[in-house]
This record gives sequence, C-alpha cells and structure tokens, in this order.
Amino acid sequence: MTEGRTNFMKPFDFLVLGEEQRQSELAKILRSYGQNVIQSETYQQGTYDAILLPVSQTARYLEENMDFLQRNQVVYGCHFPSPQKEICEGRGIRFVDYMKVEGVASKNAVATAEGAIVEALMSGRQTIQGSRVLVLGYGCCGEILAHKLSVWQADVTVAERKKEKRAKAQAYGCRAVPFEEWEQEAGEYDFIFNTVPARVVTEQSLQKVKKDVTLIDIASRPGGVDFDFCQKNNLCAKLCLGLPGKYAPKSSALILLEVIEVDFPFTL
Repeated sequence: MTEGRTNFMKPFDFLVLGEEQRQSELAKILRSYGQNVIQSETYQQGTYDAILLPVSQTARYLEENMDFLQRNQVVYGCHFPSPQKEICEGRGIRFVDYMKVEGVASKNAVATAEGAIVEALMSGRQTIQGSRVLVLGYGCCGEILAHKLSVWQADVTVAERKKEKRAKAQAYGCRAVPFEEWEQEAGEYDFIFNTVPARVVTEQSLQKVKKDVTLIDIASRPGGVDFDFCQKNNLCAKLCLGLPGKYAPKSSALILLEVIEVDFPFTL
C-alpha cells in the first residue's frame, strides 16, 4: 500500500471523532486517498459510511454519540462496551474492533512498548540500561516490551501465570517467575511495567517496593495499579493509555487504515 495513491471510485464518507494525533493522522491519510472526511470532537450531521472512534476512548465516544448513529454505518474502535453495542446492533449498525483483526494487536504493541519506555524514562530517576525491571504479564504487549527492555540492556524479569509463556520469556533471555511470586521480590525493581487489566499491584505489594520505583501501567482503564495508594505515599505511578497515538501517530494510523480498507477498498 502506497500512501497518497487514489483511484477513480466514488469516495466514501468518513466521520473521524476525536482530535488526538492518531485520529488526525488517520483523517489526513484518508483525505490523501481522495476520501470525504470530517474530523470533529462531536458528531456532525450528515450521511457517513463509517464512524471512526479513538482507540483509547472508544467507550466514551460511543456512549456520547450512539443516538446519532444510522443504519448500515460501520463503526470502528476498540473494546466496545457491550450494552451500547448491543443497542446499536439492534438498529442495524455494524462494529469492527481494530484489535480483534489478526495482526493489528501485535503491530500496535510495538508502538505501545516504545511509548511505555519513553514514559518510564521521563518519569524515572535512572536509565533503563543496567536497571532491574519487572514486566507483569507476557501477552502481546508484555512480550514485545520485555524484549525491547532486554535490548536496552536492562535486567528483565517477567511475572506470568502460564508456564509456556514463562518458558518463552526465558528463551528470549528474560528471567521468569510465576505471577503469584513476584511480590516476594517487589523491593528489588527500579521499574515495574504492568500489562494486566486487573488489580494486580495492590496496597500489599506496593508496601514492599522501592520508594523511588517507577510504575508504568499500560493496561486498559482503570489499569492494574492501586493509584490511590501510590498518590498517598508519593510513589511514581502513571496510567499510560493511547501510547501509539501519542508517540507514533502516523505509524499507528496506517495500521488502522489496513483494517478500514477491508470494508472500504479505496487504495489501488
């Protein structure tokens, strides 16, 4: 796919909601292909073939705009909330979850991992190289993140429940421990990255960490860290959502474009 090439088909009509950088890049690329695009923070009256919601704020934008959606429209986003989705589907609206399309989650995880490292460097007090790092979870994002941290010459430990995933982490040069054991050595880490979308970094575990630890949570909202405890005890902890849109908006937009053009083939 070559950005900027057009054909002579009738253009499609897209409404791009949200003004984050990734959405702006997506609107820009669609226009470069000769498509009709309106980008706005709120729904604009008109007839649209597709509505493009921000990846990291899909639930909010769907809830705010669901009453405006029209039959036969296709709505793109990520992790659609079930109640609103079911109501809209009953009205003849179709949904496409970017992250459920094969290959998208892995490509998106690269930008997420790189953004998480940037956030860690900006928030922390030392370099990644030579530091002791814990990655909680070894799913798509956890695997790529652990590998990139290892390349940066950090001493990386992965906490993962599944034995086969721990074996894979070890094969890539990381130390791996059963998930239930990471708290025993919580005080040894300079950086802790959480990828698990459940409350796994609790008050009990936070009482054991270093006072100058940096916690970066890239799990879906509300994250897996007890942020109230962190704030009360002056621990550096950040919930980092939408990292691809923040640090790699063009690359991330091109990944989404590959999904959109399956339904709307506007490239040659």
